[in-house]
Amino acid sequence: MDQRWKPKPTALPFSKEQLKALFRRFDSHKDSRLTKSELKKAFKEMGSRVAAFRALGSLQHADENGDKFISGDELEALLQYAVALAYTFKTK
Repeated sequence: MDQRWKPKPTALPFSKEQLKALFRRFDSHKDSRLTKSELKKAFKEMGSRVAAFRALGSLQHADENGDKFISGDELEALLQYAVALAYTFKTK
C-alpha cells in the first residue's frame, strides 16, 4: 500500500475579483442587477449558513437608492461587505 504524503486542503479567502465573478454568475436575468433571491443563492454558494440574512444585510449595506436591487454602481459596496465577511474556499 503506497502511502504518499498528500497536502491538506487550504482555506483561502475570496478575493474581490472572485466575488465579483460569483455575484455576476448569479445574475440570472443578466440585467446587471442582483435581487435578494440572487444574493441569497450567491451567499449559499459561498457556504453561508444564514444566506437569507446575508442577502438582506447586503441590501441594507449596498442598496444606496433603495430600489431593492444591487446594480452596477452599488456593486463596490456589496463587494466590500462580502470581503469583510471573510468567506473562504478550499483548495485541493
